[in-house]
Amino acid sequence: MSELFCIIGLGRFGRSVAERLYELGKELICIDNDEEKVKDMAQKIDNVYQADCTDEVALKQIGVNNATTVVVSVGNNIETSVLAVAILHGFGIEDIYAKATSPLHGRVLAKVGARRVIFPEKEKGVDLANHLAGLDVIEALDSTGRYLLAKIKAPEMFFNKSIIELDVRKKFGLNIIGIEREKRVNINPLPNDIILKNDILIVVAKKEDIERLKE
Repeated sequence: MSELFCIIGLGRFGRSVAERLYELGKELICIDNDEEKVKDMAQKIDNVYQADCTDEVALKQIGVNNATTVVVSVGNNIETSVLAVAILHGFGIEDIYAKATSPLHGRVLAKVGARRVIFPEKEKGVDLANHLAGLDVIEALDSTGRYLLAKIKAPEMFFNKSIIELDVRKKFGLNIIGIEREKRVNINPLPNDIILKNDILIVVAKKEDIERLKE
């Protein structure tokens, strides 16, 4: 199944997640109950809908039930966010991220189906979007942020191939300095080491080279 992201709630946090995923070329649906927020977002990206996120029928009509990952960013309305997560969980969606306003709110969200609870004061929307897209920036290596130390999910084209066979430095501009597999990290992998499905690559590269690989 191809990735389909859904962002519910287009406040500052939800909007930043949506805009970053769109920049990364991801397919997504955006929903908010506020007409002005929907109109504003629709000027920048496609597939933006005005809907009540607790209306199960409306969500199905939009196609939210086909999403692989959903971010529920309506944390200021506790009842709405809890109901939305419960509906999404009922659709069979496992990858649900939900914004919370307090630890208690977060525990309730987790109980009704949220895979991960987000506290916006501790996490930026852009960082979450990068994570959802398979890009976790560990550190910017220069003042411009152009060169990054990052973790990326191994792309399918890398599966069952060695580092030397892929010639990643020449073809992709990547320097692989580690491979994370089943919570173990192989630091300074050898040229003949094979990259497998579900591997996480620790790389040093230009930001644009990493983003190009994620497209």
